[in-house]
Amino acid sequence: MRWAVKADAAGISRVVELAEKEAEKYGVEEEQRLRFTLSLEELLLVCRERFGESAAVSLRMKRSGRRLAAELTLPEGLDGFFSRDDSPLAGLLNEWESRSGKGKSFRIWVFRLEKTRGDLMRFIWKYTRPHRGWFFLGVLTQAVLVAIQIAAPLLTARVVVALTRGAAEQIMLAAASLLAVNAVSNVVSIACNRAYNVVYNKTLTLLEADLVHQALRISSRCLDQKGAGLFIQRLTQDTAQLATGFNTLADLLSQSVEKIGIMAAVLILNRTAFAAMMGILALQTVIETVRTRRLKADDHIYRNANERYTGFVSEMVRGAKDVKLTNSEKAFEGELSRRIIDANDKRMRMQNRSAVFSLFRMEAGSFGTYAFIALLALLISRGEIAPTEALVLFTYRSSIGISAIELIGTLMAFVRGLELSAERVIAIISSPEFPKDRFGSRHLDHPRGEICFEHVFFSYGRRWLRPSAGWVLNDMSFTIRPGESVALVGESGCGKSTVFNLISRLYDINEGAVRLDGVDIRELDEASIRGNLAVVPQNPYLFQLTIRENLRLAKPDLTEEEMRRACEMACIDRDIEAMSDGYDTLIDENGVNLSGGQRQRLAIARALLKDARVLMLDEATSALDNITQARIQQAIARIRGNRTVLMIAHRLSTVIHADRIIVIGKGRILDQGSHQELMERCEAYRRLYEAEICH
Repeated sequence: MRWAVKADAAGISRVVELAEKEAEKYGVEEEQRLRFTLSLEELLLVCRERFGESAAVSLRMKRSGRRLAAELTLPEGLDGFFSRDDSPLAGLLNEWESRSGKGKSFRIWVFRLEKTRGDLMRFIWKYTRPHRGWFFLGVLTQAVLVAIQIAAPLLTARVVVALTRGAAEQIMLAAASLLAVNAVSNVVSIACNRAYNVVYNKTLTLLEADLVHQALRISSRCLDQKGAGLFIQRLTQDTAQLATGFNTLADLLSQSVEKIGIMAAVLILNRTAFAAMMGILALQTVIETVRTRRLKADDHIYRNANERYTGFVSEMVRGAKDVKLTNSEKAFEGELSRRIIDANDKRMRMQNRSAVFSLFRMEAGSFGTYAFIALLALLISRGEIAPTEALVLFTYRSSIGISAIELIGTLMAFVRGLELSAERVIAIISSPEFPKDRFGSRHLDHPRGEICFEHVFFSYGRRWLRPSAGWVLNDMSFTIRPGESVALVGESGCGKSTVFNLISRLYDINEGAVRLDGVDIRELDEASIRGNLAVVPQNPYLFQLTIRENLRLAKPDLTEEEMRRACEMACIDRDIEAMSDGYDTLIDENGVNLSGGQRQRLAIARALLKDARVLMLDEATSALDNITQARIQQAIARIRGNRTVLMIAHRLSTVIHADRIIVIGKGRILDQGSHQELMERCEAYRRLYEAEICH
């Protein structure tokens, strides 16, 4: 693909947009595309700066094996400009290979595409292989069906010939043979379907379980960026297509063998008819090859657009109440409509382009049928074949003509669709585009619960391109001793919840160190960190399970006594017992059939069941009345000394009895000490406390 434009604003914008779409068609990962388009735009801007808006530039993109090369042609004499290091994109510009000649400068960017067709097939086979016994049974029965289907036209032709001759005995014999063949075919067909269904179900189970396992380990930063729609699409549609992979391929290949057998029979009967049928099939195959190649590229773009639509629907459903309360229905409907239109437009473009090629293919087939009939008539008139042979040949042509081309198209489209689904699933499992949480190998056998921040810097917005996006935590240092009760206070957005996110390694720090019992948490295994933390967020998520099942998530071997004791400590036991189904009450999605206070107390009970060394409460009692809150504080006070307790609170009255209070402002520690000490010397704390008293 090549585009030639002027180096004006419209030309630069157009070529960058087209280049990104072309890279997307080949499945180039998002980060690679971003690096490419940013540097491409920078190169074109440098060209405009040097030669003006009338400068002619062109971009050519071509795939070869695992490589997709983008060759940018520019006016000669820009090398000096590209060597400048004052541009924030200077590092990216160096990733372009430089060449010059014939009065022009050439810059080449090479994408290395991850997988070949063989790699993708091996990936799919990994999930099918454990059930290969059932798979090969399906292949065997499919082979029997192929043999039957090759023989059936011959038996049918014998019946027709016997009818034309009026030979009653031959008619009955041929009909009986056809009946037996059809009966066997039906039995074998059922056995084949049974074997393939078993393979499909077992393969899908393995594949979905593995993908869920990998998705749950994707970094929080990546999950924030990608949205739910992408994962919903790949966990459902793409895995389902992969699970049918080898089954469908075996079926399609078996049908192909059937067509090959028929062509062999035609070759034996008459070589001229065979050559004619091969010529027609070759023409239609070329058309179908072009169609399916174009279809894969279009399908990749459509699926990405559909992911954006699905993700927005997921967000809208989860936030439906907020949409209504903010009277934002029209705004959401407008955005949803735009995404629907975009996805449907891309699907229509894909279908329309496919339909045009299909039309050419069908017209070629129709002309081929007419030409084949004319050929048979010519052969009969010359005495080269008998009318009965012509009838058999026409029967074969009828059974192979349209169906063979449809089979070729289906096979090509399925293989390309299978490749695309495999690429998308493999991306979640192993692509750098979906980085996983990485833990160390050190394990703490008997953690004490000491937490230490050493000159920690962190920003949610920091990227490889932006050296600083504004620090959420800015050179933060503090130490929490084992068994100590510490409260974090400060204005909204000062970084309190971020401290919790870093301790639990939902996010990794940019600079500095976070230590648990003196060990950098980046060196610790997952069990040493998350196995020893119990976190209660301000808005806890409750799953659409029973209360008992929600609590069992924290402790799979939960006993009835432990469950009731934890609920009593969290002051939720009476509420549960008052429900019609008690602990077996089903919680609606995200706990909407519970009050805010009940959700918080149930989450506290779940955290207490974990019996972790560190308990972190992020505004965990904000939805409770004063009496219930006081009771929970008493329960938490009883475990002080045995566990390290960290609390975040806007209501300072709930934390004034903590061993220590840390005051945070704009990502820094302003002061720390007891309530009385801070009231005496910390103006920011005193202002927060007095504002609460006044209200």
